[in-house]
Amino acid sequence: MKKLKCINISRLDFNPKKMGDLIYYEGPLLSHFQDENQNDTHFFYRWVDNDQKANRWLVFKSSNQDLIKFFNSQFSELDLIAQNNTLTFLDLDDKLNPMGIYMTAFEDVPEDYLPSPKTFFEANRYEPYALELKAKLEDALQKENLMLQLFDKVLHLEKEHKENAKILSEIKKILKKSHITSTLNA
Repeated sequence: MKKLKCINISRLDFNPKKMGDLIYYEGPLLSHFQDENQNDTHFFYRWVDNDQKANRWLVFKSSNQDLIKFFNSQFSELDLIAQNNTLTFLDLDDKLNPMGIYMTAFEDVPEDYLPSPKTFFEANRYEPYALELKAKLEDALQKENLMLQLFDKVLHLEKEHKENAKILSEIKKILKKSHITSTLNA
């Protein structure tokens, strides 16, 4: 395996829960994980190297918005990875026991550990799980947009209500004055 310019760390900064594989060929090549404690952050394990003792995985994080850009071919796989200033490498033995956990800066990742800048999402190259994840993210985004629209409407109605209340208050004042004035003229 390639020598990394990195620091050793004792453990991952999240509790990985495997959700599914996006690319699989004689074994997983790109897998999706979420933190058991926070379902809103996505982690990916990208297989990059191996030797007789371990398989090396590049671990990177992604947001919902960036994943949607990836699934809609606005981001390449490299763009997804490049959103991280620091990346983690995880060496696992055949029984998935950690043999080493390393942290490195994006610019220090060996070039052949990174995908081509031309690696965009193509449904026929990915496992069905990738399409499920894409649909789930798009549904969540659509619901979020609807909630923002509703919130905006409520704020608009509240503003409109305050303006109407102000107008009614002014009308009451005018009517009160006109009542006083008409009583004086009588």
